[in-house]
Amino acid sequence: MNEIMLSDWIISLVHICVVLVFSIGLLCFFLRKRFIRQLVGLKLMLQSVSLGLLFTGWQRDDMFLSQSMVISALVIEAVVIGLALTMIIRIAKHSQEKVFITEAKSLDYLEK
Repeated sequence: MNEIMLSDWIISLVHICVVLVFSIGLLCFFLRKRFIRQLVGLKLMLQSVSLGLLFTGWQRDDMFLSQSMVISALVIEAVVIGLALTMIIRIAKHSQEKVFITEAKSLDYLEK
């Protein structure tokens, strides 16, 4: 390992925290109805995986592999979050147009 020696309970605590953050993100992703909150859950899951990769790489004294995996994961995460935000914006605009069209049709029906 590196120069810093951690006791076993601290290592276990870090692993438990990674699993806990991933579980919170998973629950947020599946239990929330709003898209932005689901996106926050997805972000939590991806960040906990990155933290787990870095800590495991540090434990095994192989930081080059873990850092390259985390950089790849961050690039993929940025693309996924960007696409998801674009889709959320399009869905919101499309639903607003439908509401406006249905309101206009109901007003036309009332005028007749």
